[in-house]
Amino acid sequence: MSGRQPRPAELIGLGSSIVVMVVGFTVLGWFIDGRAHTAPAFVFTGLAVGIVTACIFAYSQFRKFL
Repeated sequence: MSGRQPRPAELIGLGSSIVVMVVGFTVLGWFIDGRAHTAPAFVFTGLAVGIVTACIFAYSQFRKFL
């Protein structure tokens, strides 16, 4: 644990990664719903998985700065 401050580029990269995870899993759920005709079950599942994944990723990245 270094305790250093994150650089702006690192924060932008973190934010971008979070957006990609949440949107990516939601779009994947939307695609599966379209194929399986189960709307909106997989959209909500994809959204939940994306949010959980993004939280775990953000926590693991912020641990470097604590």
